[in-house]
Amino acid sequence: MSNQKNSETDAVQNIRERMDALEARLGKLESALSTPSVREKFVYRSYDPDEEINPAELLSIKKGDESLLESKIGEYGLAWLGNVVLFFGIVFLSQYMTNLQKPWIAAGIGYAAVMGILVLSHRLHKSFTYMSFLFGVFGQILLFYVSLRLHFFTNNAIIPWTWLGVALLLVIIGLQVYQAVRRKSEFYTGLALIMTIATAIISDSTHTMLAFATLGAAGTVFLFYRFSWYRVTILAIILTYSVFIIWIMNNPIVGNPIQGVLLHQFSYIYLGACAGIFSMIALIPNSGRFPVNVILTSILVNGMIFSTLLFLWVMVFFPEDYIWLFLSIAVFCIPFSIILKQFSPWKYSPAFYALYGFVAISITIYGLYNFPRAYLLLSIQSFLVVSIALWYRSRIIIVMNVFLFILILIAYMATAASSNVINFSFPVVAILSARVLNWQKEQLNLQTDLIRNIYLVILFCTTLYALYQAVPGPYVTLSWTLAGVLFFILSLLFRNIKYRWMALAGFIATAFYLFIVDLANVEILYRIVAFLFLAMISIGISFYYVKKMKNRQKTEE
Repeated sequence: MSNQKNSETDAVQNIRERMDALEARLGKLESALSTPSVREKFVYRSYDPDEEINPAELLSIKKGDESLLESKIGEYGLAWLGNVVLFFGIVFLSQYMTNLQKPWIAAGIGYAAVMGILVLSHRLHKSFTYMSFLFGVFGQILLFYVSLRLHFFTNNAIIPWTWLGVALLLVIIGLQVYQAVRRKSEFYTGLALIMTIATAIISDSTHTMLAFATLGAAGTVFLFYRFSWYRVTILAIILTYSVFIIWIMNNPIVGNPIQGVLLHQFSYIYLGACAGIFSMIALIPNSGRFPVNVILTSILVNGMIFSTLLFLWVMVFFPEDYIWLFLSIAVFCIPFSIILKQFSPWKYSPAFYALYGFVAISITIYGLYNFPRAYLLLSIQSFLVVSIALWYRSRIIIVMNVFLFILILIAYMATAASSNVINFSFPVVAILSARVLNWQKEQLNLQTDLIRNIYLVILFCTTLYALYQAVPGPYVTLSWTLAGVLFFILSLLFRNIKYRWMALAGFIATAFYLFIVDLANVEILYRIVAFLFLAMISIGISFYYVKKMKNRQKTEE
């Protein structure tokens, strides 16, 4: 009996040891599964029914997760493949019934398929979320297509009136937008935008096309402000301006021959409205829900595409009558830049619109006065731009303005006949701009003297050129010597060594001109006066430098 009891005790002890070992192993497994990397591999992801699904994120495979590739292809790839095949199958079935002269049956099959797909999408919402999402997307696309075929692209139209067919499509787009806002889904918003642009092109009517494009632009900018949906906004900029390109090519997408439109039909109003609407992006506050470079990208893309189309519109419709067009742009851009200065959180945006407005003013000046008279006003405008840049505190305006000033100067020198008034306007503007920049360099946060030095170089060169053109040949040397004296006096007044360098350079240039030109061409009397005058001035300034060096040595001692 004792042996039997001992064997039973050993069996119980063995069972307890096994259970303890099993508990230890389960504990290790639980601790391993609690780590994020292992849990992501073995735990099925659950979806929030109200969460927007990002297809690109679901299809991404991280490094080290290659074992999930097969599962993702099976779950997501085949889901896409099945929905695409199902969509085209229904389309071909509907087209087959239409070819049999049974458009009502084709429409009935299409709407029945849409209803079935949407109901299936709703039923699978909780258990198969991604499949439900795809059914919803392709159901919306199929609904748009079936409704489109009631009037467009068919010989057996059920709806005989174009306006009614367009109205039906607008109702579907409105429901799509409502669903996108309710779900707070940027993806569905982009789908609604594509449907809007497609409806605009299919309507093949100037004002319908361009009005729908403008409406889509306004809607996407509003939703960007409301929900920070920046991707669909950039897409809207590209698609909206694409409508204008398609329109000016006579809308070949609907079968029209490719050719230029002969009449503008007030299309410039819609073009300007779209550019203005997209400009409102610069007023959207930085909420932290989108990358900070999105605003800059949107402004630049909008500006570049609009400028290209504006150039095309001017060449096609307004080759001789474009002044009012650029004047209108200036009237919009300059006040809008002031508004941005006060209310925009993006500090670079006022400078861009101010520059665009100034360029529009320059083109307007050219249109009003033509060259060479326009050069005088353009040079004066350059100084006004520098003055306005002080209020904007914008280095961008300063840099671009000096670049444009140089281009204007080069264009004048290369193309226009010499005019004394214009010749002297350039050095006057250059010295005034340099003094203003030096006066307000702290306000503009200019860390280098490069821009001011450029203006001083322009001042030096244009002064000698203006005197060369204005003064009779024998007196050029005398005038250049006086210019050097003037630069030297300015150096004393402004206490700026740069003007002394300009004075020295002026005397050197005068000496070269004296020996190379005057010795061969000027009469002996003028030659004597020029040599003596330059000698006196040079020696006198040399005494100044000697005295200055002695005073410096005494101060150091």
